[in-house]
Amino acid sequence: MIFGIPRELRAQEMRVGALPFLVKEIVKRGHEVYVETGAGEFCEALDSQYERVGAKIVPSSEKLYSMAEIILKIREHQPVELDLIRPDQTFFSFFHFISNPELLKSMAGKGCTCLSYEFVENTRDQRPLVQPISRIAGQMAVLNGAYFLQKHIGGRGIVLGRVTGSPPAQVTILGAGNAGKQAAITAANLGARVIILDTDYTKLLDLDSLGYPNISSLIITDEHLKELLPHTDLLIACVKIPEAPTPKLVTPEMVKTMRAGSVIVDLDIDLGGSVETSKITHHENPTFIVDGVLHYCVSNVTAVVPKIAARAFSAVLLPYITKIAEMGFEQAILSDPGLANGIAIYKGHLVKKSLTELSDLPYADLREKIRELSDQI
Repeated sequence: MIFGIPRELRAQEMRVGALPFLVKEIVKRGHEVYVETGAGEFCEALDSQYERVGAKIVPSSEKLYSMAEIILKIREHQPVELDLIRPDQTFFSFFHFISNPELLKSMAGKGCTCLSYEFVENTRDQRPLVQPISRIAGQMAVLNGAYFLQKHIGGRGIVLGRVTGSPPAQVTILGAGNAGKQAAITAANLGARVIILDTDYTKLLDLDSLGYPNISSLIITDEHLKELLPHTDLLIACVKIPEAPTPKLVTPEMVKTMRAGSVIVDLDIDLGGSVETSKITHHENPTFIVDGVLHYCVSNVTAVVPKIAARAFSAVLLPYITKIAEMGFEQAILSDPGLANGIAIYKGHLVKKSLTELSDLPYADLREKIRELSDQI
């Protein structure tokens, strides 16, 4: 097989699809790897490091796409990349098809195969390829929220840390998944009073078992939100539901009850956001104000910590890529239902049932389609 690692073209995206230590394992199993020059520079992964582990450097995306069979990306294709796709190619990426049905149609129309990292499951029904990115995002939500609480940039003029003679700041977190749990731990370690809400009681029990005296938990209800938001200094929304659009939990009326200078960090914005007043922002202009409340809604928040994010992601991706390198793509996904769950499009056919409502594309069973197309070869 021939693998390719292009330079990411999305604005402010500084991560890379695979670091040299992952490339080394692919080459060691007898496959070729092409890397676009400069693809890993923001992660401190130089072209020379890729070459040392056996990769070959190519000068452009056009050259890479013309040679590679399996392309490892981080974010969805940009318009200029769509023209480079061949029908026989396979792409691995965080596609976020749920919030981008037009891209779903475009990729299917190209006749290619798409593995969407956010859909891959393990035997415990967890999303392992999302976990490291979510945990980093949870930390960054607290740190960015703390920064924007400063008065000179529109915040309330407080810190999240414990200060003698002053009451602690209140951080309210919606969602107790990987991002929410990490956000709660980070905020609690700073000394804030943390209240985390979720509909899954077992997730709340898991947080309670950590023993933080300044973390309390509640089930998400409108009543609890209306009670908490007038006293909340930092609201972090991270309630992402697998394979479904994010529910709108915080209404404009609820936002109006928050104090001027409070901060909302909506980590759900990639899937539409769970706060109705949210809209996508970018790192160069990350915030806006609605009813006196500062909103931070950057859609690729971990892109600006590429060194740690890329390292963590390559580490969790490693066993999946080595399995594919050893068994072949089709055999690997047939042997691993969790990996197969990540396939949204197979050779132009929509094989992800949860995406059928997003388009008029007909649904096909993945296993049957693999057998059918294999018989035609």
